[in-house]
Amino acid sequence: MKIDVHAHYIPERYIAVGDGTPDGSYGVEVTASDGRTLQTLAARPPTQDVRDSYRISKRLADMDAMGVDMHMLSVSPQLFDYHMPADVQLEICRLINDAFSETIAAHPSRFAGLAHLPMQAPEAAARELERAVRDLGMRGAEICTNIDGTNLDDKSFAVFWAKAQELDVPIFLHPQNVLAADRLSRYHLINLIGNPTETAVAAASLIFGGVFREFPRLKVYLAHGGGTCPLIRGRWEHGWRVRPEAKVNIQRPPSEYFRLLFFDSLSHSVPALSYLIESVGADRVMMGTDYPADMRDSDPVKTIASLPRVTDREKDLIYGDTARELFKL
Repeated sequence: MKIDVHAHYIPERYIAVGDGTPDGSYGVEVTASDGRTLQTLAARPPTQDVRDSYRISKRLADMDAMGVDMHMLSVSPQLFDYHMPADVQLEICRLINDAFSETIAAHPSRFAGLAHLPMQAPEAAARELERAVRDLGMRGAEICTNIDGTNLDDKSFAVFWAKAQELDVPIFLHPQNVLAADRLSRYHLINLIGNPTETAVAAASLIFGGVFREFPRLKVYLAHGGGTCPLIRGRWEHGWRVRPEAKVNIQRPPSEYFRLLFFDSLSHSVPALSYLIESVGADRVMMGTDYPADMRDSDPVKTIASLPRVTDREKDLIYGDTARELFKL
């Protein structure tokens, strides 16, 4: 079974609609329980191509063409609206999660889901995670690598990490709102450099900030092959040994916490993916495409099949066996 653990989805009926030319971002528009219309502040009128990219019939056809059996659905990162009022964001998250559940129920052999959460209110996020997992059958959650500019080791998030560990569900970290965005505005560098660097900041915050020390059974997986993390992990190790600042929250070397991470396979480079597998082990890597974004891997099965020095058993782990165990599918 081939499982794509990095596949974004917005329920079609909630995609914000209007006239105009989009700038690449878009959002959702929902009707609240009291009749109010709630719209994400980043919303832009999407083109028909954007709407089509989230259409279930097209998704299923694309999955079949790619040889993918199941999508682990997660919201598009444009919906990480942590700057919004928490009560508004919570209502949007609840409606999105309910819609995810409906889609999954209609295609249970093809889709599973990750919850959308109002992380600007960690206690509310913990409660919604529990509702999504226990009542809706969600398999975990997707959150941003930072929460409106706050790193993930902030003490306010402890209640959320505790709930994720209690529920024993994985958390998918996806970059957005990247650091130094003003310097990365040209040439799509905000994605090409910003995203992988932002992912490293998030992982380092969990490690050096003591989150994994406090919650050792926490399950976290990183987008885009872990960004720059695999290449700079040696620097983290050396820095911990020689710099007192790196030892403030952890008394054990960062490598002991790094090995707790999982990674998707989306590196856009067979040598880079091979290095990741050699560094962390095939059992920590899962197939991910970033569907339906233009930065996706459109032939992930071929990518993994072409890996040198990787056994058939290791490829099966990457294709789906590790994901089946991690998400309890």
